[in-house]
Amino acid sequence: MREQTGISRPDPALFSIPVSGFLCAFAPLRQGFSVLDCFQKRAVRDLLTCLYVLALCMSPVSFAQDADKGDAYVGLGARVRPAYDGADSRRGDAIPYVRLYGEHLFARTTQQILEGGVRSNPLGGVVFGAQVAYEEGRITDESAFLTAHNFEDIDAGASVGVHAEADWTIGPVPFNALVRYRRNIDSDRGSEVDLRLSAGVLSRWGVNAGVFGQLTWSDEKATQDYFGLTPEQSSRTGLPVYTAGAGLRNVTVGIEGSVDVSKHWLVLWGLNARRLEGDARSSPIVQEGTNWFANGGLAYRF
Repeated sequence: MREQTGISRPDPALFSIPVSGFLCAFAPLRQGFSVLDCFQKRAVRDLLTCLYVLALCMSPVSFAQDADKGDAYVGLGARVRPAYDGADSRRGDAIPYVRLYGEHLFARTTQQILEGGVRSNPLGGVVFGAQVAYEEGRITDESAFLTAHNFEDIDAGASVGVHAEADWTIGPVPFNALVRYRRNIDSDRGSEVDLRLSAGVLSRWGVNAGVFGQLTWSDEKATQDYFGLTPEQSSRTGLPVYTAGAGLRNVTVGIEGSVDVSKHWLVLWGLNARRLEGDARSSPIVQEGTNWFANGGLAYRF
């Protein structure tokens, strides 16, 4: 299956890579976060199990293809999203679609965020890389709730970090796994770690689709910056003081794919749900604990 939505086609050289070895590559990152409690361990286990069962049920064909036939594309689409994480109102905006890979350089939107950087596979299996990513902010005027309570904007920014990624197959199903560390260039806005697993479920008649799940953890600074309220903010907004700590921030599951229109043009689409967890979900600014996202657009394939 061609990687068009963050799901890589299987590469025979990667079939023997154990998932445990992939995760161990990022063991040092755990020093900055608390050890997962029982709930979080169950969440990881259930996420992996549900994705594999769904993929087996939906997959009608074997996805094995020549590893050199991946698509490169750029495009533009529209997205419906919550006004902010935890909002009960929706907004629409334009989004880019990017999938560009060189020998070592890359730029993409296929793994949930707009990012670019350098990648290499010195060990032959797992791909290691460093990236710069766009980090969305929060615009008060987009939410009646935030406006009524005199919240300030959170400016969009950028993060720098590292990641490791691998592809393998289980039976006919291709999988892609990603572990990514992101540290905001504004040190006061903290760091996040993503664990993402994607599985191909359809590649036929020019239609490609996959399911994915992602867990995101944030440190105390990152959670407090978005979901916390300082005494000064409490006085201005009329909401209670709230201190948010580190931990599991959200769980995202979704389906995404593409439809070939012609040799060079394809339609891209996606639908996902994001559930806030832990201190993020308990914040006074959260009106809905689960938000939905949908997107669609057109891309030019090189």
